[in-house]
Amino acid sequence: MRHSRYAILAATTLVALPMLAQAQQCPSPPPLEATHPLLPSAPAETAATNAGPVLRPTPVVPTPRLILPAEIAASPALTRITSTGATVYEIGNRAMNHGLQGVYAVNGDIFRVFYLTPDGQALIGGVLWEQDGHNVTRDTIAPIKGAIPTVTITGAKPGATPPGQAAPAANATLSPALAKRLSQASLGLIGQDGPPRLTMVIDPLCPWSIRALAELEPFVARGVLQLALLPIAINDHENGGASTPAATALLSVVPFEMEAAWRKIIDLHHVADDMPRTDDAALHLQGNMAVAHAIGVRGTPTLIWRDKAGVSHVTEGVPRDIGQLVRELGR
Repeated sequence: MRHSRYAILAATTLVALPMLAQAQQCPSPPPLEATHPLLPSAPAETAATNAGPVLRPTPVVPTPRLILPAEIAASPALTRITSTGATVYEIGNRAMNHGLQGVYAVNGDIFRVFYLTPDGQALIGGVLWEQDGHNVTRDTIAPIKGAIPTVTITGAKPGATPPGQAAPAANATLSPALAKRLSQASLGLIGQDGPPRLTMVIDPLCPWSIRALAELEPFVARGVLQLALLPIAINDHENGGASTPAATALLSVVPFEMEAAWRKIIDLHHVADDMPRTDDAALHLQGNMAVAHAIGVRGTPTLIWRDKAGVSHVTEGVPRDIGQLVRELGR
């Protein structure tokens, strides 16, 4: 995951404005966190087979082990990672990781997961999935405190939100830790720096996200706002898995080229064969999905913005009155 130099609004309070929003969203499949490969899923995972669902027992996961200096020195790939100040841990074991060594690299509050090749020369970044869709990576990092994102909603009634799940965005207060996570999201930018920024959480193939882009474009063209795009993928269940490659393609370009890439996808209704999709972009998508989960995103588009008093708001769906929302924006 990376530090983005383009920060989402980092204020502390989220307030929903129902008079501005209507239920014009592509809803996430329940639960949203299941679409993020590193977040907790239901206790029993299933794999679709001709015989019906197959229950998988909870795996026995080894405690992550600090990789010793001698082991690091013997591996050029691990040496490169630790040269930037990262600490590395072994996650799982070679049996669980299908012959590879799982590596959890952490530097401050930023982490990445890699798989070390047997010769110690190369690292593969990303999430290890099994044929039936089981997420091995999530299992192996689960014992590491803070590796699987969670959010604490202050002011919520006890028991109102299951542990590990985000509450809806309405009337939520962001903790300092969550505000910091928001500042690290991977974004695209439309419009010049300077005007107030409106951040829009999108699924690239969600019709309501596309409509919101069309309605916001005139305000961007007039220079009254800058639109930041936060791509996620929640509509795969509706489009045969096309949203994830679309979101990954958007996150494979530099921020000011994301609009053009999205318009190409909109025109084709899918990712073009010549559009790059990088390994880093897949990791950025994971990070964005974690941010969406943390702020309680229930569908796309979701708008995040700061008013003139410095208070941050979340508006779900396409606002009934875009002009009114724009007039409320502050820097």
